[in-house]
Amino acid sequence: MRKFLSVMLLCLPTIFLSAQTKKLSVPSQAFKDYSIKLEDNRRAASDKKDYLRADTLLKQWTRTYDALPDSVKNDFRGWESGMYYNIACYDALLGNKKDALTAFEKCAKLGYNNYTNTIADTDLESLHKEKRYLAALELIRERGDMGYVLRKSGTYNHTVNKDLPVFTYQEANDADLIAFKNKFKLDSVAGNRDEISKIKNLLLWVHNTVRHDGNSNNPALKNGIDLIEVCKKENRGINCRMMATILKDAYQAEGFKARMVTCMPKDTLDNDCHVITVVWAGTLNKWVWMDPTFNAYVTDKSGNLLNIEEVRNKLYNNQLTDLVLNDDANWNNQNKQSREYYLGYYMSKNLYWLQCSAKSEWNVETNKPDKPATEYINLYPTGYNNIKAPKRMVRSSIQYATNNPETFWQKPVAVN
Repeated sequence: MRKFLSVMLLCLPTIFLSAQTKKLSVPSQAFKDYSIKLEDNRRAASDKKDYLRADTLLKQWTRTYDALPDSVKNDFRGWESGMYYNIACYDALLGNKKDALTAFEKCAKLGYNNYTNTIADTDLESLHKEKRYLAALELIRERGDMGYVLRKSGTYNHTVNKDLPVFTYQEANDADLIAFKNKFKLDSVAGNRDEISKIKNLLLWVHNTVRHDGNSNNPALKNGIDLIEVCKKENRGINCRMMATILKDAYQAEGFKARMVTCMPKDTLDNDCHVITVVWAGTLNKWVWMDPTFNAYVTDKSGNLLNIEEVRNKLYNNQLTDLVLNDDANWNNQNKQSREYYLGYYMSKNLYWLQCSAKSEWNVETNKPDKPATEYINLYPTGYNNIKAPKRMVRSSIQYATNNPETFWQKPVAVN
């Protein structure tokens, strides 16, 4: 039957697998088992082009889901939008245009974001001229067409905010950094060639020393030594933020200036952001992009390393083909990364706004008694500010807002 539906339904076993990452309660396990059986029956009906039967099964699922207690619903929140998308497809094929539009609107409101496949899905052709369909499609596009979202973000306004804290960096003679360097022989890791070679060698070392696990809890001590040690002791991985922390500490132990940069999406329903490290390359006179999670860096077609702002500008101007992702970019030495996914989708999504700690130092995000609130500076496109103020206390941190990339990406003070 329709190509996209068969692809869409492959998402369901994936969701089932993700639900297995934690032990389900008895009611949740029962609902999961029910859903798997229903999906098998729906698939069989769809293969026979019995769209009415398939449609009926999915609507039965939504009624069952709606009657669940919140404690069970919370385990399956991500399933609803895809179910309503498929209902929209079936109703459109059955000629039930009003019901199809209602289901399509609901899937969009629930956070459905597969824009590329939606516009290619022939099942929904009968809806394409309907105002309700177009309005819902725009919601999906705002979540799923990342280049489009980025291009709509607006430019920066370059207003100078003199109240922002100054970015500071830890010197390599700090005792913690010296201990880190000696313990892991970072001089040998970095090598004795040119600056760019050292930067790349340290990136690869972190990528190969610890594995990425985006579902892991953050250890209590967030510094290069303790993060590596806890991974070895517990045979565990860490998330992208912790990997960027290790690389930041490794760079500063070797005398570079470095920051962790949290790269954030616009969509408030999207809980997935990404954290990379930037390091000041004196020979290039700029910050360069280094992502330890994916062993990734970005160059232009001539092989020149790029910074976040240069990459973002290319994506903003729909110039993805001008960017080059290093050939050995990968996840956990298992899955090779492509330019189209890593930059064209994932990082396009996560470059809407950026955040850095004002201080780049050992244990900067480790919670300690009597530790002053950590200060963060957020770089927003004009017209967007999620803290709704120039400065605000958010939980245990002080958040500052700026629209000025020159301030955000200023040369380290200690660098001549």
